[in-house]
Amino acid sequence: MSRTSIPLDPGRVMGLARQLTPTTVLSFGAAAVAVVALIDLGIRSAVDLNLRWDAFWYHIPFAALRGGLHIPYDMIDTIKPRFEGFPLLPELVQGVLWRLTGSVNATGVVNFVALSVFLVYCHIVLHARFWLVALISLTAPMVLIHTTVSYVDLFSNAWLAIGAASCIYIYLFPADSSRAVLVGGLAGLAGTAWSKYQLVPIAALIFVLFAAASLRPAFARRFGRRQVVVLLLAFAALASIPYAKNFALYGNPFWPEKVPVVGGLFPYTEDPVAYGVNEQRPASLKGAPQAELFVLSLFEIHQPTSYPYRPRWIIDQGNTVDGFRMGGFWGIGTVIYLVAMVTMLIVSAGRAGIVVSIWVAAVLGFTAFIPQSNELRYFMYIPLTWAATIGMLYPGVRVKLPRVELRFLVLVLALFSYMVSENWTHYQIQKVDYQDAADAWGASQWWPLFSPGETYCVVDMLPIGILMTGPTMSEYSIVNRSSVSLCPPATILVTEAGIQGRLPA
Repeated sequence: MSRTSIPLDPGRVMGLARQLTPTTVLSFGAAAVAVVALIDLGIRSAVDLNLRWDAFWYHIPFAALRGGLHIPYDMIDTIKPRFEGFPLLPELVQGVLWRLTGSVNATGVVNFVALSVFLVYCHIVLHARFWLVALISLTAPMVLIHTTVSYVDLFSNAWLAIGAASCIYIYLFPADSSRAVLVGGLAGLAGTAWSKYQLVPIAALIFVLFAAASLRPAFARRFGRRQVVVLLLAFAALASIPYAKNFALYGNPFWPEKVPVVGGLFPYTEDPVAYGVNEQRPASLKGAPQAELFVLSLFEIHQPTSYPYRPRWIIDQGNTVDGFRMGGFWGIGTVIYLVAMVTMLIVSAGRAGIVVSIWVAAVLGFTAFIPQSNELRYFMYIPLTWAATIGMLYPGVRVKLPRVELRFLVLVLALFSYMVSENWTHYQIQKVDYQDAADAWGASQWWPLFSPGETYCVVDMLPIGILMTGPTMSEYSIVNRSSVSLCPPATILVTEAGIQGRLPA
């Protein structure tokens, strides 16, 4: 039986060979690296429950209530005003994921989902290379770390980055901008308002820039100025709903926080200054102006580059003295990518690129004066936005500067690879579940001492209250209070010293 041979077309073979340039091969390799990194982080976010304080203090309790999980736990009185007033979107998503999966580990998936939404949006709507945006984003250690934890900072900042990047795209490419950019960008800013108080002033400033960009004739004519105005007003109203609710119920749009500058006009239960916000900095910089502190943190000036007892970067940059609450984006990477972004803006867009560069500087300057601006985990929109901007400009720059393309890709991969080596611990996958958390915090040692059907008032034992509810978070009824006087009558008092007995009825 003869085998039929298919003749090779030399022209086609040569054409395929010409397409396999070093740049093309490197791009495919970079895409593969990005996909592998994201798969790793997706798995880690689902199986590795973060054990840090804030997760059990209020994120997980809030998520349980937002998701309608019937856990016999009454959160501590000092945190209830935050539940009443704080934007509900992050913990609502956490609670829904928890309820759907039946596992508290799902609370750690929310940031990975948010980052994935951001990357997909950049790829589909902003026409930015998915893998390029991913590699640049994950080069910032704080973004990498928060991709897999139960804190909600990355979730909130992903929304803001979508809004900021969309604003830049509309201004630079009005003729290529679709209605999806307009709606998606405004949805991002509204999502920010529904997620985190600290980002609201920045979202408001970007909204003003967004309105200016979308009302320019080059963009507004394509969709009708009236329609653009209606969408701007509609999303502004949507973003204001949580604040209107707080004002109507509590007399303070940012309940329970004291509003800076005009705080005396509104009631509050928490004063960030009295709470110690100004202490969230190195002792050597106690008297430094907030803007100076931001610059030092952003570029990691005079910051330690290693610690003998912890990784160089951790979730909140705590557990140290000289670098307390400072850094997180890697100073060298910050300089390189800010310079790369501005250079690409000017090369690809000329005068419009200069205008956007001024906008970027203005937003960064505004951010510098926000309380706690040195704590970069609250402002991860910065590296996400430079990643998205570089990603959307990359196709145009590679045409204008083809010789630079290969060098730039090598640089991106080199920076990312170095950060992988520095942050390898944050890529490692290990199973950490609820039982591990209860053991680590010492909550499980109380379970044998409790009896089903009783209600225990746990006093001043943060953050383990919710972990004391039992092996399946349903066995024991726990009321968490800051003092004995606030415990319900007839409950059994529990302190760090042990079970103290039943309180009077």
